[in-house]
Amino acid sequence: MPAQEEQIKMKIVAGFIFLLIAIGVNAQLPGENAAYNSDVFSRLEQVSSNQGIIAIEQSARMRALVNTHIDMNKRAGGVEGFRVQLYSGVGSKARQEALDAKGKVLADLPEENVFIEYSAPFWRVRVGNFRHKHEALPLLNKLKKIFPACYVVKVSDVPLRSLK
Repeated sequence: MPAQEEQIKMKIVAGFIFLLIAIGVNAQLPGENAAYNSDVFSRLEQVSSNQGIIAIEQSARMRALVNTHIDMNKRAGGVEGFRVQLYSGVGSKARQEALDAKGKVLADLPEENVFIEYSAPFWRVRVGNFRHKHEALPLLNKLKKIFPACYVVKVSDVPLRSLK
């Protein structure tokens, strides 16, 4: 039993060391956003008139970790949020039915964002960009008059700029 625990501890230590090395190597590789990321700390440390002074004392590895986090957030393309799903269908007529559903929504609610998504084999029509489910409920109630079977769904690609 003690030998197994020792092996587990060694694996954890080895994994941690590997992680630190990977972060260190990543920090040394020039990336497309390297200038912007290194600027994050520089911009915070800039001295401006009529403002206080911020001094950040941080290890290079911690800065690399923050930069990696920033890059991952940029690649994500959006945040988790909610939309109202009006239609989901498969088959040869599904694409046209999705386009028809989008047309009905835009005829009644031209200010809404309508998305047609294809994820084989499903065509889906979703409306709106909401950060929280309760924000989608008023739109759901409006759309229930046209699409009685519609419902709120969680999505992972709501652009931050589209949120109010």
